[in-house]
Amino acid sequence: MGIEEKKKLFEEKVIKYGGARHYLIKMEGEDHFKHHRYDNPAIVPLSRQSKFKKGWYLSGIPYSEETFKEIMKEREGLPWYKQSAPKGETYRN
Repeated sequence: MGIEEKKKLFEEKVIKYGGARHYLIKMEGEDHFKHHRYDNPAIVPLSRQSKFKKGWYLSGIPYSEETFKEIMKEREGLPWYKQSAPKGETYRN
């Protein structure tokens, strides 16, 4: 019997394009990456000359800053893609 590989539920990517940093996620079984970031804007301009403005996205759906912050206030616990460390352990390298 061989070692079983864990299936990834998602894939994350951060790219620089058009003078901005873009945070992207692709779920298992999907073909394309979508803007997504739980804690901050998914599009972050790196300078004033950037052709992009700050953008708040969850799973590719754009939100205003106020709506995004309200959604984040209502959630509880860790995001689905994070796991808590067992007592006395950390996931640091």
